[in-house]
Amino acid sequence: MLLRKKQGSICLLLALNIQILVACNESTPMDSVPEMANAQAATDQMGNALENVASIPASVPEPITDTGSATGPNPTTDPVASNDNFCKGSISNANSFAVPTMSKPAYLETYNDPSFGGKVTRVTNSALGEVNKPAYSTMQAWNADESLLMLYRTGVSGGGHKLLDGHTYEFIQDLAFAPADLEQVWWSRTDPDSFFYVSRRASDYGKFNRFDVSANKATEVADFSAICGASLPTAGNDVQMQSVDQDLFGFRCQQDDGHYTMWSYDISTDEVVAVPIGTGSGWTAWSSPVPSASATSFWHQGFVLEPDLQTIRFQLDLASSNEHSSLGMTHTSDDAYYQVSYGSSPNGCNGDLYQGIGHLIEHNLETGDCRNIISQEQGYPYTTSSTHVSALAYLKPGRVAVSSIGNSSQLSYFSSGIEAPPLFSEIYVAQTDPEDTVVCRYAHHRSYGKSASNGGYAAYFGEPHATISPSGTRVIFGSDWYDSGSVDSFVLELPDYVRP
Repeated sequence: MLLRKKQGSICLLLALNIQILVACNESTPMDSVPEMANAQAATDQMGNALENVASIPASVPEPITDTGSATGPNPTTDPVASNDNFCKGSISNANSFAVPTMSKPAYLETYNDPSFGGKVTRVTNSALGEVNKPAYSTMQAWNADESLLMLYRTGVSGGGHKLLDGHTYEFIQDLAFAPADLEQVWWSRTDPDSFFYVSRRASDYGKFNRFDVSANKATEVADFSAICGASLPTAGNDVQMQSVDQDLFGFRCQQDDGHYTMWSYDISTDEVVAVPIGTGSGWTAWSSPVPSASATSFWHQGFVLEPDLQTIRFQLDLASSNEHSSLGMTHTSDDAYYQVSYGSSPNGCNGDLYQGIGHLIEHNLETGDCRNIISQEQGYPYTTSSTHVSALAYLKPGRVAVSSIGNSSQLSYFSSGIEAPPLFSEIYVAQTDPEDTVVCRYAHHRSYGKSASNGGYAAYFGEPHATISPSGTRVIFGSDWYDSGSVDSFVLELPDYVRP
């Protein structure tokens, strides 16, 4: 490994030997590893400070068998987008709709959402207190060709990762590996048979590994102990995917002397570029550099950096760099940063009427331009609490999935029959082409998220974290289904999805 450590103008090159190791195949439940509690606690703190996450006890609404067809889409009155049949059969306006009460679908049962018409399948069968869901809205759930789907399991039954068939959603196998954090698992974006992770297992602690699914084993890609010592490398508290060409990753760690560092790692050249973060550096110590989709720049704490991680290309026009976000591409394949925003952009977001406040704001990492996609300007309400974005559709650039929950005071909409504010408890997808911008509302997820109190698992895991597939034709999300005491995963198939 070539380590290029930057400290001011000093550049230190170290030649390190790489030893290829085969990871143990025995299963180690992640909840049994002491550090996992810290990793999950850090994850639990992600999100914006404006979210109302007060936990309130609430009874599960009585299910009804007739959801009322009058609440569903009316093709004669509701506008439907023509964008490749993107919104066919769903809703693309900003009207208010009630949230019809539904019984939880059976395992592998497919239904059409009674309000919006989206085709949804329940793909897991969680027991009481168990969580089965996608890692996070910024982390790819399907592999490169979408033949496999990875979920994690946590809660009272222990932890681990599992594989489902990417199209039928049937269970295939549990996976025997122990990542640094259950959310920090990177599917290869070029090889359908492999994924990457930093190991927390004692036999290969801290090693950056590639796991080959068909062989059911891991091999070492890199050893960062020269940087981190005994500390565990992580992607920080704002985990994102690697570059689309599969080559460039970003990490951080605390060194043995207590100082923090961040670095990039290039697989093809085996090169590390490292710079200090934390006290005296100008950067906080909580996040790693995130490579752009094109691997030509890095996103870090509101700035776009050159590959040397020192030169600032420009600062984005953000009210805060700590809100939920996802790196991806614009409809023209420019590198982009998609963010949820609750505050005004300092420079007004390129003249935006609502100054960069909205459910989905696009920031171009190549030009610095800011553009409003979903906000009050289009008739939607002020940004809904607990909104997450997923811009992982690199095979269909510019298509972005979003999930919103709402605050605890709004949970009564689940049982009142009163029309809820637009985007409350919704899964929706935006096509961001400025010449043909469309927002398709597909389904209510019916999850309490952090307001859940049943089941004994950390309520954070009930957040939907809607995650779009590489082709942009499917979205997977989690739901506690009216605080039912467990969390399951559901797949939304968009109208242009074709099962092979």
